[in-house]
Amino acid sequence: MLNALRKRYFGEGYGTSDLFRDLVAGIVVGLISIPISMGYAQVAGLPMVYGLYGSLIPILLYALFTRTKYFVFGVDAAPAALVGGTLLALDVPFGSLQATRLVPIITLMVALWLLIFYLLKAGRMVKYISMPVMGGFISGICCSIILMQLPKLYGAQPGRGEAIDLLEHVIDTIPRANPMSLILGIATIVGIRLSKKWFPLFPTPVLVMVIGVLMTKYGRLARTGVQILPWVRSGLPPLPAPRLDGAELPDLLFVTLSIAVVIMSETLLASKNEEIKHGNRLRENPEVLAYSLANLAAFAVGCLPVNGSISRTGLAKQYGAKSQLMSVVSALVILIVLLNFTWIVGYMPVCM
Repeated sequence: MLNALRKRYFGEGYGTSDLFRDLVAGIVVGLISIPISMGYAQVAGLPMVYGLYGSLIPILLYALFTRTKYFVFGVDAAPAALVGGTLLALDVPFGSLQATRLVPIITLMVALWLLIFYLLKAGRMVKYISMPVMGGFISGICCSIILMQLPKLYGAQPGRGEAIDLLEHVIDTIPRANPMSLILGIATIVGIRLSKKWFPLFPTPVLVMVIGVLMTKYGRLARTGVQILPWVRSGLPPLPAPRLDGAELPDLLFVTLSIAVVIMSETLLASKNEEIKHGNRLRENPEVLAYSLANLAAFAVGCLPVNGSISRTGLAKQYGAKSQLMSVVSALVILIVLLNFTWIVGYMPVCM
């Protein structure tokens, strides 16, 4: 029994060096997930702390049920953008109590759609989806998010709306750019890119976060006008209070179906591609069940839908992750932060 579980979760030949790599990769992915998940929660119209909630229990459930070696699941770009667009279409104010009540309903409906896909064994249909089509769709979403988040780089508020609206917002806010924010933002991007090329195993993103916290706490960075992330309440996520207006249900049925299809398609295509590189064949149906259960957990903590993260999977791979123990460690990092170190978040510069 123990040997079967060990083979199921760790594979053959898993040793002490592999354990060390999983621990390091999990810590790095967990720390990097803090600003990333908080940013995507804001894109989806939720208070930033919900990004941390979505990086805890949903990730543990995914790690328990997935058959992938080290694929990372969490709060990510595509669902965040689609949920944010839905709130805009329904005239729901971002960060409002109405948003915190509606978004969990969206997440629940997405989870139920994914459960239906599992029962219908719809995962095998993904092989008929063209990679260029999916790549173009995801690239379009990423471009919209870049335009949305770009003003943060120079100290302005993020934009809202369609691509034209976002571009107009960028143009309108550039004259009011904060020079220090712009310097720090560009330095962060350049530093991370150069470090990845010259020192690929050095956790530069973590170092950048530490530097940002120290500059804020001891360098009085906020006095220069640089925006700082909001303070986060300590403790475990509260139970959500979802509420749905019956008139919104027909609109949400199609939207949530679209989000579920994106989650299933993007995550399956990416995770299968990773497993093929290692000579493994990934069964689609159990993976779709893992997506559904993770999103049910995201609903339980009031979070937006969760999805596979290609960028953080690449980071886990960069640091030598060998099993889903990496995801467990990542979730534990988030738990420790939520229980004891949320004050650190209040010192992180937005531009970094």
